[in-house]
Order: sequence, then structure tokens, then C-alpha cells
Amino acid sequence: MELIELQNLFEKAILDKDETSRQRLYQQIKAPSNLSNQDGLAIYNGSIFAQLIQTLKSIYPVCHSLVGDKFFEGCANIYAQNNPSTSPDLGDYGESFPQFLAEFKHAQSLPYLPDVAKLEWHWHRVYIGLDSKMLDIQALGKVPQENWGEIIFSIPENSILIESIYPIHRIWEISQPDYEGDEGVNLDEGGIKIFLWRQDYDMRMDFPSDEEWYFLQALSKKVDFGEVCFELERDYPSINVGGLLPIFVQRGWIESFTINE
Repeated sequence: MELIELQNLFEKAILDKDETSRQRLYQQIKAPSNLSNQDGLAIYNGSIFAQLIQTLKSIYPVCHSLVGDKFFEGCANIYAQNNPSTSPDLGDYGESFPQFLAEFKHAQSLPYLPDVAKLEWHWHRVYIGLDSKMLDIQALGKVPQENWGEIIFSIPENSILIESIYPIHRIWEISQPDYEGDEGVNLDEGGIKIFLWRQDYDMRMDFPSDEEWYFLQALSKKVDFGEVCFELERDYPSINVGGLLPIFVQRGWIESFTINE
């Protein structure tokens, strides 16, 4: 049997639980003398899913802490059984776990849990993502004023805008191992808008005002500045774009720019 055929057969036997594939695979493997072929395959099966569950624990430590080890392992096992890894990098695994939690009937009493999971997933991806850049202020200063409307400003590529009707930032904060302080969370206090990004080696969870949020959303579309101003003036006429732009530059919320020619 060709290696690729054997690998595909192994995948179907483990992940699809296909009995025909398992019987064919048994003919191709030789278990130790103290194990049957079925027992040998079961060891592989257990090892694979144990690793996936451990990966979910490492990516979603706050969710793990909130629901406890037994509950988390139970739902993670169900997720892993139905969502095998499709990447050689386990850092890519678990993106759909927040949606799974939203639909998981046993987690319905924790309506904030999927949004906490979204925050954790994006924290994980931003943390391992690309380094942010510094805006070239000198190059920006050389752009003629008549061409400013053609500038396309970019927020950090490795960033995400997260919005929730729950105070997920507080839930995340009090669940950190080194947290000291008031552990109370009022789920009725209202939602939160989060700009999550990484500045050098520092993870940043910033909380924009409503005006800043709308400006960030407009910039994230990567359209020219003239269109950004038109859109904001139309939908949010109270926003002072001219006042916000230098603030964004100072904070590092604008990473680069191009000219739309």
C-alpha cells in the first residue's frame, strides 16, 4: 500500500470512525504482542484527541477556569470529535470553538461564554501574529495636502475589533492568575468595545470611545481617506475626524498608509 493511501486510511479510521477503514487498517499494522490491533489503534485515537483537548485548554484558559475542568473537558471532547485539526500547526486549531459554545445546549446558562471565547481566540491569534509597524511620519508629512483625500490609512494588520453586550473584559481580567482586586462582575452593566492589538511585545486591550470606534471601523475597510470622511460625516456628523487622526497616530492605532492612485 502506498504511503499516502495508508495515511488516508488511517485518517478515516481515526477521525471518521469508519469501520470498513478500520478493518482494512488492521491488515496493514502490527500491534505489540500484548495488544490487539484494536487496542493499538485506540491508543492513537486517545492520544490524538487528548492533544486536541489540551490545545483548547491552552488557547481558552479563561473559559476553562469559568466552567471547571470536568465540564470543559467534556465539551472540548465533543468539539474535537466533530472538528478534527486540518492544519499541521495546532496554533490554528479551535477557531470555531466560540460558535460551538454558543450552540452547546449545556452552556446556555452562561450566555457570555461564547464572547469570552471569542476574546481568547483573538488574543491568541494576535499574540502569535505579525509584529506591528511604526507609521512613517516623515513620509506622511511629504504627501501634498491636495492628495490627502487619496490616502489609505491602515490600522495595525495584527489587530481585531471586538464588541460584546457583556463586560467580557472584566470577566477576562478577574480570571487572570495574577489578578488581585474586586472579583465582582455585573452582567447588566452593559457591553464593551475592544480594540485588541500588539505593540512590540506588549498585548494591548484598548477601549475606544464610540467616536473612536466608528473611526476605527471606517479605517479598517481600507478605503481612501476622502471616503472615510464622507462616510463618517454622513452617518456620525458629530465626529471630529481632524481631531481624532493625530490621536490615533500618537497611540499607534495607525500603522501605515498608501496613496490610492
